[in-house]
Amino acid sequence: MRIRWKLLIFLLILVLPPIFLVRWYSIRETRALGTELAASAAEVMRDTANRELSQTVNLFAEAVNDTRDVLELALTLQAREAERLLAERPRHIEPIFFDTDYDRRDPRIGVLEPPRVLSDSSAAHTAKSDIAISIDHLVFRLSPDADMPAALKDAQALTRLLPVFRIIYLRHDDLMLWSYVSLDNGLHCAYPGHGGYPPDYDPRRREWYTQAKAQGRPVWNIMVDANTHQAIATLSMPIHGPSGAIIGVTGVDFPLDTLLLESDLSRRWTPAVRSMLLRPATEADGDPDAMVIVAMRDYMEHDTDWKTPLALERLEKEEPAAVAAMRQDIKDGRQGIVEMPYRGVPSVWAFKPVIEDGLTLAVIVPSEVIVASSRHAEDSVMERTKRMLRDTSVFALVINLLLVAAAAVASLAVTRPIARLARAAGKIAEGDLSARAEVKSHDELGDLAKAFNAMAPKLLERVKLKNDMALAMEVQRNLLPERPPVIPGMDIAAVCQFCDETGGDYYDFLSFSRERGDTCDVVLGDVTGHGISAALFMATGRALLHARADEDPDPARCITMVNRLLCRDTQLSGRFITLFFLSINLATGMLTWVRAGHDPALIYDPGKDDFDELMGAGIPLGVEESWEYGDNSHAGITAGQLLVLGTDGIWEAMNPAGEMFGKERFKDILRANASRTAQEVVDAVVAAVMAFVSPGRPEDDLTLVVIKALR
Repeated sequence: MRIRWKLLIFLLILVLPPIFLVRWYSIRETRALGTELAASAAEVMRDTANRELSQTVNLFAEAVNDTRDVLELALTLQAREAERLLAERPRHIEPIFFDTDYDRRDPRIGVLEPPRVLSDSSAAHTAKSDIAISIDHLVFRLSPDADMPAALKDAQALTRLLPVFRIIYLRHDDLMLWSYVSLDNGLHCAYPGHGGYPPDYDPRRREWYTQAKAQGRPVWNIMVDANTHQAIATLSMPIHGPSGAIIGVTGVDFPLDTLLLESDLSRRWTPAVRSMLLRPATEADGDPDAMVIVAMRDYMEHDTDWKTPLALERLEKEEPAAVAAMRQDIKDGRQGIVEMPYRGVPSVWAFKPVIEDGLTLAVIVPSEVIVASSRHAEDSVMERTKRMLRDTSVFALVINLLLVAAAAVASLAVTRPIARLARAAGKIAEGDLSARAEVKSHDELGDLAKAFNAMAPKLLERVKLKNDMALAMEVQRNLLPERPPVIPGMDIAAVCQFCDETGGDYYDFLSFSRERGDTCDVVLGDVTGHGISAALFMATGRALLHARADEDPDPARCITMVNRLLCRDTQLSGRFITLFFLSINLATGMLTWVRAGHDPALIYDPGKDDFDELMGAGIPLGVEESWEYGDNSHAGITAGQLLVLGTDGIWEAMNPAGEMFGKERFKDILRANASRTAQEVVDAVVAAVMAFVSPGRPEDDLTLVVIKALR
């Protein structure tokens, strides 16, 4: 496959997978974010709806309380006025109209009209359609057993109650149905004037009358109105005579929906919303753990016999725990919200106590209404998320196509100069070092072509230098002894390893016939640095040493003269040679040495496990021209002992951790291998040093000479 296609595939692999990965990640995270936002929005909407429902209950509970306060105030006003009028003698006679006058539509009464509160009521269709009222007159009714003289006298007094009744009614005609006063003598007075009373109607037997008289305070009741046959709420209180005795009861009636306010709730929420008045059940209700529905719309939707007490329903216990929690909150006077079904429909109930005796307003909204707003918010967020994903997918597809086209063009632009470079490289590989790459771009490939074109001449120079270095290495290797000398009674081995192709270490063996006997001289030197410059400096020192040794075999004089000549030629170079010159008398074994700044040689005695150093004064060669070197002597080594000369490339070798090999490790290796041959000792030292610096390589030349006495 051509590089162009490889590069194209590489670019696509380099670019497209991350894009697809990012795209996949963005889609996943966007969906997750959308779902999370949708759920969060839905939760917020549910919480908002619940809070709003709770606020609605608060507002409507306040409205119910306001209605109660208005009715109680109106009732108190008409009670006080009735008490005052009954205590006074009437000043003039007002016309009195009885219920029978209304039934026969007495023309003196004037215009009759339907009650406004009934026409606005949600249960108007259940009320008697022939009820008509007069806002200009009262209506009086006498019970069958009424005390006629007393009743007629009181009727004359109560006619003056008309202005009070009218003011109260006109201010609250959207709320009130009837205002009335009933006396123990059988007289009943009501406003607005109307007929339609049942023949056997006696207010003194009604609960609103009996309870108010018995309790001596305002009382609330839910019952069926005798005139309209509609479920109504009644507020009544006793009235007193001058002596303080209760002589009757005054009251007001109003439709239940004026308390339930469902029309307002329907406009705010949904026609399916319901409201009711609840109270905790008592022992008299038969189930003290239940909740009794005191008022609800269902009570108004049926035409009920006025004599029959209104059958109060109990709250169904579809969720006993929720009902129990609601009951406890109501008993504690707390408002709250619970979720429980209403007639099988999952609903949210918000409630708040409004009147004494635990009477509580409850608003029931189907859960679907609450969920609908949250679902709408959730659907809106998810739709927006899908639209965003769809748009970004199209955009990503276009970007991917553009990237593929750009990768194809880019691969072609890159591979053309690479092809030219490849052709030029092929020519150079065939030996044509005059080949050049024809690339004129001003980018990295252009720089590569320039470097390539500049490389060919340098490569030619490098080839020549490599050949020269190979020749120099061969020459330097030839300057080292081919093999150690063979001396009876001694085992000699040596090694010299350069860290570069050439190095600055040097060892040599010289043989002389001196006045004190035949000798074998061992020379070991170390030039500062390494590489070609150190090798040249070493070669210079070796040549001077060989030349002077032939003229004057005395070690001290020879080294002194070599130092003098070396200083004259190379003192300005800054380089020097450390040298150890050892002369062994072959007849006596006597050791004579000159130490020119080099580390002392070591003599190891295995029998005593003792090391002896061949010390001596002397500075490196090439430092001070006037220095006079002196020699030192030693009786020699005996059988089994080792005489060792080495350069600092051994003990100064460093491992990757920066730790030096050290002379103690060097001595340990000599101690461990003292029983072996000289060559084996050399090999052991070299192996230990190489293992120590592994996986690196020595940074300095390594040279070692080992002489073992065999006798």
